[in-house]
Amino acid sequence: MLRGKDATLAAIIETILNEEPETQDEIAKKLNISRRYVAKLLKPLIDKKIVMHPYVVDIEKLSKLEIYHSIEKPIFHIIDLLDKMGNNVLYNLDKVHNALKTRNIEDAKSVIFQDYTLNKLEEEVNITLKMDNLKYLPSKQTALLSKIASNIERCGDYLSNIAEEITKGLYIKEYLHEDIDEIFNITKKMFSIAMDMVKDGKASFEIYDLEEELHRKLEKIMKVLSEKEECKTKNINYYIQFGMFLKDIERFGDRCIKIFETGREFHHGLLGEDSRK
Repeated sequence: MLRGKDATLAAIIETILNEEPETQDEIAKKLNISRRYVAKLLKPLIDKKIVMHPYVVDIEKLSKLEIYHSIEKPIFHIIDLLDKMGNNVLYNLDKVHNALKTRNIEDAKSVIFQDYTLNKLEEEVNITLKMDNLKYLPSKQTALLSKIASNIERCGDYLSNIAEEITKGLYIKEYLHEDIDEIFNITKKMFSIAMDMVKDGKASFEIYDLEEELHRKLEKIMKVLSEKEECKTKNINYYIQFGMFLKDIERFGDRCIKIFETGREFHHGLLGEDSRK
């Protein structure tokens, strides 16, 4: 925890990031300190062109200083948008599951329509990343946030694909109900864990165990399906259609891992399964 002049400097930098003041007097008034003290604390950063006038911060340069880790960064609106995208995906995941079980075509059509909302949210994320108070965010962090949004949007695409197949007749035969319930529960857990990492930097490595479990379940379902349907001519269309559905579920799970790992790299500078601790 920062104390003394370091805490005051952090508050000055946060004021610049959030309010883009024109003068040191504005900063001093906001923090109830003297303009002279503001000038004294800012001088080393101004000399290194970390802080520039009119008062903006080059976060790329600032990120190399220890104080950067204690500063409230101007990304909360982005995280909020990513959270909205995630909630949209979870809502449609439940809706697709229900549509499969009940053959509810209207629910399936609703999921397809909701994909437009997800696309617009992704666009909003990328536009917001170009706004003034984020223009000095380190380019790597900007790229990671954009990548997270892209992967969440792709999860929505897979649900939309499944919903479209439902409108074309895809349904779950009774002998598969329990297995399908299980894979939807697994994917929901995986996506929730991935979004917890994005929102709060909270790491739960259960996601890797769930990924392995998902692949085992998918292989089991395909085996059961091939045995039951025997790939007879009259059943071949169902077999192919169901196989496409399972492939979309597999891809959804893969995207969950990508969201988790990109979120981990964003919050902690760590990437991939090999860096688990």
